[in-house]
Amino acid sequence: MINTVKQQENGWLVNGNMSVPDDKGNRHYQEVQEWIAEGGVVEPQYTDEELSKIEQDKINSDAKYYLASTDWYIARQQETRKAIPKEILEKREQARVAIK
Repeated sequence: MINTVKQQENGWLVNGNMSVPDDKGNRHYQEVQEWIAEGGVVEPQYTDEELSKIEQDKINSDAKYYLASTDWYIARQQETRKAIPKEILEKREQARVAIK
């Protein structure tokens, strides 16, 4: 029995645990088509909440990468007392603020 169908890239996720390919020869594909024809509503691949999380995960990843790639400025400053460029400090602060 089908209770929920969620769109996926190459088919559907049925009842939250069965992946059904977009293949007319697949018997589960036929069941999904019948369920839709009887008024079943296919949910989108991602909810707004999931899309927000995906977007924030990307922001977090990019920000952490930037911080890691500029950490050497911190070590250089500690070892040589050479100043960290202002733009680097500003971008590092922006990266820290962006991480949630």
